Amino acid sequence: MSAVLTPLPSPAPGLAARIVSAPSWTPLPPAITREPAASYPPLASLPPWPGPFAPSAPAFPASWPSPLSVLPALTPATPAAHSSPQEIPISAATAPPLAAAATPSPAPYTPARIVEHPQPDFTDDDLREAFGPIVEQAVRSAVYAKENGIDTYLEPMLRATIRRALAEYSPSSRPFQAPGGLDRFVWHLQALFTSRTYEDIIFEKTHRFQVEEVFLVDVASLALVSFASCDPARHASVKRVASTVQRLALQLRDATGKTRDSFELPDQRNVVTCAGRFVTLMAVVRGQPSELVLADLEFALRRIEDRFREQFQQEGSALLFALQPFLEDCLLIQAPASAA
Repeated sequence: MSAVLTPLPSPAPGLAARIVSAPSWTPLPPAITREPAASYPPLASLPPWPGPFAPSAPAFPASWPSPLSVLPALTPATPAAHSSPQEIPISAATAPPLAAAATPSPAPYTPARIVEHPQPDFTDDDLREAFGPIVEQAVRSAVYAKENGIDTYLEPMLRATIRRALAEYSPSSRPFQAPGGLDRFVWHLQALFTSRTYEDIIFEKTHRFQVEEVFLVDVASLALVSFASCDPARHASVKRVASTVQRLALQLRDATGKTRDSFELPDQRNVVTCAGRFVTLMAVVRGQPSELVLADLEFALRRIEDRFREQFQQEGSALLFALQPFLEDCLLIQAPASAA
């Protein structure tokens, strides 16, 4: 069995010799001894704090315009419908002065650079000089050629034109001889039984043609603009030709609205039409017209429209008597006189 434990352990030997007495505390701390402060170098003077930066503006030459020193005032404008109510325009008078640092320095002026176009390789004068010998040689070949030269056709054309003009306007120049006795007897009988004149029979047998009347009507309304007639009584009176113009205007266009080139009338007469830009020319031709009649009428209409273009563009211009001399030239279009 184990030994009987005592209630308290016995102290170890030599414990009292190791007890350290605690030092006594004083209410005030001991005096603090200061050590001498370390020596520092003297403070040097610092430079002053930089003020607002003002950039130096470049010097402007006297020939250049000076930069703007004052901002332009805003032009009061009507506020748009979509602008917010907080937006209030500020004028130059109420605007606060801007600081010098906020004013942007004007950009240096740079003159516009002139772009020089390169010199062309050749001009019109050079081209004309180059083509001159070629064209000259071609003209010489066409004029002075022995075969099919221009004189081969020009001289006969002039002679034919002069012969035709003399035959049309000279009563003594007639291409036909007088008909024989038998032919005259037969044609007189035909004139007697058909209630026509002998001259009408000769005119029909020799296939003559003659422009008897010319009417100029408006393209849109077909109203009478001017006219000319071989009959002096009809030539001097608008009332006498008014019914004829209305009758011809009804036959001028076909069912589709297109202007007819020609249509027939009673008593061996035909109407040849030429449509222009402003007016339409209708010529009553006695006999059977040829292609020469159509060419001469087109020339007359083109000359009238070119000369009176401004008057045709003005509505209500009086051109009745002003156009009659030009239409009278159309009455001279006829075949050479017959032997009758």
